Amino acid sequence: MFTDTVSVNGSDFAIPRHYGSMYTMADYKNTSHNMYFTAGFAATDRLHLHGTVNMNMSTSEYDAVEMPDVTDRLEGDLTHSDLSFDTMPSYSNLEYTILNVQGGFEYLVSSGVTFTAEGVYVDMTDDGGWVYGLETGNFFTLLTGVRIDF
Repeated sequence: MFTDTVSVNGSDFAIPRHYGSMYTMADYKNTSHNMYFTAGFAATDRLHLHGTVNMNMSTSEYDAVEMPDVTDRLEGDLTHSDLSFDTMPSYSNLEYTILNVQGGFEYLVSSGVTFTAEGVYVDMTDDGGWVYGLETGNFFTLLTGVRIDF
C-alpha cells in the first residue's frame, strides 16, 4: 500500500493520499525435518541420568517476485519510494541445520535435597546466509544447581 501526503488547495493542511494496494502472488516453499531422541535411566535409587539429541534441518525460499509496472497509474512524486522486490528472494532463502545435544544427572543428596547438573551443546550451521550474513556458530553450557523439595 502506498500513501503520501499532499496539500489541499495550496494550504498548509496536508491529507494522506492513498495510491492503492499493489501485490503479486509469490510462491514460498518451506521444508523442515526434525529428529528427536530422548532417554532417561535410573542408575540407582539416588542417581538418575537423562539425555536428549535433537536435530533440525530447514530450508525456505521465495520464488522471484514479479511486480507489475504501475508507474503510469500513480499520481504525484514517488521518487522517494522503492517499489522493487529484486533482492527479496535472496534475503528470503534460508538453509540451516541445528544440532542440540543435552545430557545430565540428578543425585539425591538427602531427603528433599537433590544436586543437578546438565551440559548443553548447540551447533548451528547456516548454509543460506540471510540479511546479516552467515550465522554459523556453536556453544556449550554447563548448568548446575541444588533443588530443595518441601
